[in-house]
Amino acid sequence: MAEETQKQDEKRKPAIRTMRSDAEELFKTAKPSLIQMIGREPPAPAPPPHHPRKTRYAAAAIGLLVLAATLGAGFLYLERNSSSAPKNQARTSPGVVQRVTAPPPYFATETSRTITVKKQDRSQFLQLIEDSWKEKEREGTVKRIIINLQDGPQERNATLRDFFELWRITPPAAMTERLDPDLMVFIYYGQAGARMGFAVRTREPERTFADMLTWEPSLLSGITQFFFDERPETVIAPFEDRTWRNIDWRYLKLSQERDLGTGYTVFPVGNILIFTTSKDAMETIINRLFDAR
Repeated sequence: MAEETQKQDEKRKPAIRTMRSDAEELFKTAKPSLIQMIGREPPAPAPPPHHPRKTRYAAAAIGLLVLAATLGAGFLYLERNSSSAPKNQARTSPGVVQRVTAPPPYFATETSRTITVKKQDRSQFLQLIEDSWKEKEREGTVKRIIINLQDGPQERNATLRDFFELWRITPPAAMTERLDPDLMVFIYYGQAGARMGFAVRTREPERTFADMLTWEPSLLSGITQFFFDERPETVIAPFEDRTWRNIDWRYLKLSQERDLGTGYTVFPVGNILIFTTSKDAMETIINRLFDAR
């Protein structure tokens, strides 16, 4: 009879375990106190399954992120250091002369030539300039002369002040303060021969033009070397006003037969001071400045 009762109890046991069935079983067997029930801890959850392949992928992703951050920091460091270098001046290594890039031109030229001299070597500078002046070029063309000064391992573009010092030209004291240091030296090849000139930007065009007017009485004596072996005739007439394409300029004619003289103007677009040694050269440069706008 007992066995039959036990079998009936087993049949009445639920097929699915629930919290209620577990509690009823516990009270039938142990009858725990309230304190014991409160003190019982729930069973610890089973640890999540381990996936070696996912772990390797995560480690690889972290490694790539670290590498990218390192490379980004390195590029940022190089960029900041490169931007701190002086304009148009290259970094140097011991015993190595670094080349520099020329400032952008104000107008187009057919050819260019770069001359590099030591800062104090005036005789070499004049010789190289004269060699460039004597070179044969097609009539009506312009050649740019890029002047670099070498001082030990350092090499840089010659500034307007350097240019005046090498020629021993003395402009009005305040004039160079109004002009940018970067200049463009050029030679115009006309029917009458080669003619020197230069162009430089001014920050105060009206005052710069006034400085040139003040300089006129002594200008010719200071720039005679621009003519090389072509000596100007005796000058009696003063500077006169000229106009080309509505641009006013000043000109001192130095020969009755040849296109030789001294002219200057301030081109209004960009405020560029132009200095030439012939009429044709001035008109050609004005045309090219219009084309460069």
